[in-house]
Amino acid sequence: MSKRVVKLPDIPGAGEELEDYIAALFQASGHFVEKQIVESDPADLLELDIVTTDYAGEQASRRLIEVKGGKWGYTDLFKVVGWMQYLKIQHGAFFHTRWDDRTTAPTRMTPLGLEVVCFDDFQAAPECFSEKGFGTFVEPQLIGLWRFSYGVERRFVNLIHGRAKKGEEGAKAAKTYHRQINNGTFLSRAPEESVAMLYEAYQEHPQLTRGYAHELDGGTFDPQSAPADSPSYKAMLKGKHPELQACIYLEHRARLAILKAAVDYALAHPHGAPEFSMSEDRKVFIFQGLTYHALPSSFHSGMKWLRKQPNFRRYATFWQQFLWGWGGFYLEDREEQEFEWMSKYSGIPVDEIPTALEAFDRFFPIQDGWFITAGATDVRMVKLVPLIFQGLGAHHRRVQYCLMDQPDLSSLSPSSWYTLNDLHSRISCAVDFLLLPGKELK
Repeated sequence: MSKRVVKLPDIPGAGEELEDYIAALFQASGHFVEKQIVESDPADLLELDIVTTDYAGEQASRRLIEVKGGKWGYTDLFKVVGWMQYLKIQHGAFFHTRWDDRTTAPTRMTPLGLEVVCFDDFQAAPECFSEKGFGTFVEPQLIGLWRFSYGVERRFVNLIHGRAKKGEEGAKAAKTYHRQINNGTFLSRAPEESVAMLYEAYQEHPQLTRGYAHELDGGTFDPQSAPADSPSYKAMLKGKHPELQACIYLEHRARLAILKAAVDYALAHPHGAPEFSMSEDRKVFIFQGLTYHALPSSFHSGMKWLRKQPNFRRYATFWQQFLWGWGGFYLEDREEQEFEWMSKYSGIPVDEIPTALEAFDRFFPIQDGWFITAGATDVRMVKLVPLIFQGLGAHHRRVQYCLMDQPDLSSLSPSSWYTLNDLHSRISCAVDFLLLPGKELK
């Protein structure tokens, strides 16, 4: 395992680091988090730092969040209020690091639904976060984990953008796919429209990663049909080619977005999709739910299964935690303990965790299912989760099992021969990526 260490600054930088920190607070307190959403219009540009969704209550509650690490004024505050009205989001928060003689801002903005919060002492920031009513932390150490996770996500996006600038067709397609997943689906008018957009995007390049790998091997990028024996693709599965790992990250991001849209749709239509109907005067045929009825049958069957689950509203948040925090795997020989932790963090009862883990198989059925145990190991993982994120999940186990002072992880005493080697290799992959110089991502 790599002996190099990645450290997080106690005080995050004023730009993206601060956004990652605020996003980590919300993620660690059980929210679904979406970041850096952009709506581009020929005349205007709408840029949202963070949007969170809390599924703990009977009704999902969204919050729009703006983060400022430098100078700010009331113009910035009213801009956020305007965005809230435009997006029909009732709750907002404006985080900054200094008051600049505007300590009366909370009194003025709270009646408009906007909380103004100053983090001038990051040691006390989590406590301040909870006192303001944003959420509580079952495990405060998760904040650091999510800061790392958002750092990986940001580096993946930067890497794809950098490769696209160099003219690589696979990177250009990945950049477009990211915009469709991250921006277009958020700003669609209804959950079923989000799903339709995602399925359409998938149909445009169902083999994005394989096609890009074929291009790296000297071939032509083809997102529709690409050879399965690509040397670059095989190397990616072993932790190489971070640009390809970024692509498979986007493919899972799309699945997660579909799952979230499914949860939102089930909450909006608890008794099923609207049926076709006639107007009261019987003169106009109303095509309610037309978009929904045009979606793939796998989505319809997934929705039927989802509505039967008592805690389905938490499934998208659970899968976001599982993929990008737990690394998309669990240790089979410690399944009982790990499921208890997953339950504790997600709010899903422990006996329902195995059912929640069926979600990908229900919505995106593939031959032999999404979970695999590759050889003599206790690592039971979702197929094609980037090894870099699996490395974060392996590091998460070091924290969970109190092994931070035992770099070899031997105290885990796994039941299978290759478990420790698997965890070590994944941690090394994540460390190496996080320590890449910024210039290599451009």
